Amino acid sequence: MKTILILEISDSGHHPGYVRNILESVDPDSVNVLVAGTPNLVFHSELDPVRSRFTPIEIEVSTSEQARLNDFSTIGLIRREFCVRKIYARIWRQAVRNQSIDTVILPFVDDCSNAISLLGAPFGDTPWVGISMRTQFHFPDMGVVVDRPLGVGLRASLMRSSLRASLVRRLLRQSTLKELLTIDPTLILYAGNQQAREFAKLRYLPDPSYTLPLMSKTEARSSLGIPASGKVILVYGALSERKGIAHLVRAMCLPDCPKTIHVVLAGPQDQGVRTLLESPSVASLIAANRLHIVSGYISVPTRRMAELIYASDAMWIGYVDFYAMSSVLVLAAQHGLPSITTQQGIVGYLSRMHGCGLPVDPRSELSILEVLQRIASDDPLLDVVAENARNAFPDHSHAEFYRIVSDSVRMAGEACSA
Repeated sequence: MKTILILEISDSGHHPGYVRNILESVDPDSVNVLVAGTPNLVFHSELDPVRSRFTPIEIEVSTSEQARLNDFSTIGLIRREFCVRKIYARIWRQAVRNQSIDTVILPFVDDCSNAISLLGAPFGDTPWVGISMRTQFHFPDMGVVVDRPLGVGLRASLMRSSLRASLVRRLLRQSTLKELLTIDPTLILYAGNQQAREFAKLRYLPDPSYTLPLMSKTEARSSLGIPASGKVILVYGALSERKGIAHLVRAMCLPDCPKTIHVVLAGPQDQGVRTLLESPSVASLIAANRLHIVSGYISVPTRRMAELIYASDAMWIGYVDFYAMSSVLVLAAQHGLPSITTQQGIVGYLSRMHGCGLPVDPRSELSILEVLQRIASDDPLLDVVAENARNAFPDHSHAEFYRIVSDSVRMAGEACSA
């Protein structure tokens, strides 16, 4: 029986869900799976339904390593990648002392992709597969909107993109990397226009969404204590300041905001959001029963998630400086929910392509107010966007995700046997 080692240092947001998806992709009767992660990951509730499919390995980090992992400054992010690579190397060495490892999977290769590009994969001759979610070097060529950091000119920005491109190509040329899966459709389009052989290792992995059981809007709102009338906007996931929540709340407080607008904040909150929720303006919205809080991690698919989706009229994806793909966009679209989207990144690109979202400047309360007013008064517009959304992502199913991951792991295992 072959053995797969899954390495994942991150334990919040989409990370537990992706580990679960990978575990559901492989046949537990034909492979032995080890999942190495922090205790918060390997014992996460998201993995409870698949707990019999893997053996957990708790990653222990030193105080200095933890400090490095928590440093998200510009220099800190570079150091963090080398730290993650070092930790993965240590776990792999420990694992191979006890058994043969046939394939390594990195569900979020972006945590250390540049470090591996420069130093090589720390898994000896073991073939490995990675999933990339944050590659950005190709954005200028594909028309994906990205803000340049303050003080960075066009020439410097292009040089930075060129450096990132070189690192990705160097990563792809590594012989032990068998496939690099990406949830970014624009990267696949970019790769298709390239002549270099290494780009053949890229493969599209549709960000999957569960289909939730049908529920009436009346039942869903009743379960959540939300009035039957009005327009409800759902903000779902790990709630942090970069989700644009403060700007959304401020827009709701403007005098011209329709009182029929309700917002549901559903998910775990970081300290910034918790502080926001204690402010007087938020207290007034809660008292008016226009702001509804559903705290804690909410797995998909569950009845609670179905209640949230079917109680809503639109999904908020007005994230600030967020450029990656979003499974929330797919979740909303496949259930006929229009999204309020940033114009930046992959989310903005796909929203424009499919007409499945209402664009907004997430830093501007006036821009947000304009969209809220349209949602409150223009039902025909919502109907058109909702219909576009339903047709936007037909291949983003778990069955397709399972097929691609299973095939990728199989090919990597065959390379190991060859």
